[in-house]
Amino acid sequence: MSRYAVLSLFLVVSTVGCAAVSGAPSTVKAGCSYDQAWAVALASMNEFVLTQEDKDKGMIETDWASFASDRSIGVFQRQGNKERARFFVNVDANRLPVRISVRQDREFFSPVGARSQGIAWKRVPPNAEEERRLVQRITNQLMSEGCTIVN
Repeated sequence: MSRYAVLSLFLVVSTVGCAAVSGAPSTVKAGCSYDQAWAVALASMNEFVLTQEDKDKGMIETDWASFASDRSIGVFQRQGNKERARFFVNVDANRLPVRISVRQDREFFSPVGARSQGIAWKRVPPNAEEERRLVQRITNQLMSEGCTIVN
């Protein structure tokens, strides 16, 4: 019986841990049709390489975008770390108004030192400011298309 308790505890902790790292999605509620909200959300992603766009499911996923990290390496605070991020946009028409949510996955890689631990990317918290910027871009485009934004 204790084996099941330990397994259950592990599952709960790992699920909560992943939820804490991934962060809560940023959301905008639009008073317009699903088709119009989908078109705006898709057009807002024009600067990213898309790996998935499924209108029936309301899902848009970007490819990883890599960039130099602001985090420095080691005692001498050298540069060289990398980060990468990707976005997930969901357009939910099951509730009115239509909800468009944005979530970012972000990972960190250090080629040297204690942080490197081989060649694996490590999950880090998403950049909430980048999520808000994308939500703001979607919001601006929705308003320019004549959609109302609902609080």
